Amino acid sequence: MNTEVKPQGSRRAQPGDGGRVLEFKRKLSAIKKDVPITDPVRHFEAEEDRRRMQQNLAAALIIVFLIASGIWLIDHLRVSARIAACVEAGHHNCMPLNLERVPGR
Repeated sequence: MNTEVKPQGSRRAQPGDGGRVLEFKRKLSAIKKDVPITDPVRHFEAEEDRRRMQQNLAAALIIVFLIASGIWLIDHLRVSARIAACVEAGHHNCMPLNLERVPGR
């Protein structure tokens, strides 16, 4: 009888000795899901396009706001300039008339 025991880690595989096969078991949750395989580059480009569209929309809203506030500011500056010119000329009734509220018109 051979009483000599060799450690398992020191044994080298011999050609024709056969290999060790590890069985791969999938989880049931991974098997049940039907998730399509996507290209990571396409996914990145789609997210980049979505982010770019959101930034363009935000920029457009800011531009619309700036244009609207500019129109409002110019309108009030013109009214103020007319009133200032009227006061400098020495006139007494320099306030602009609101003709929309005049009764009978």
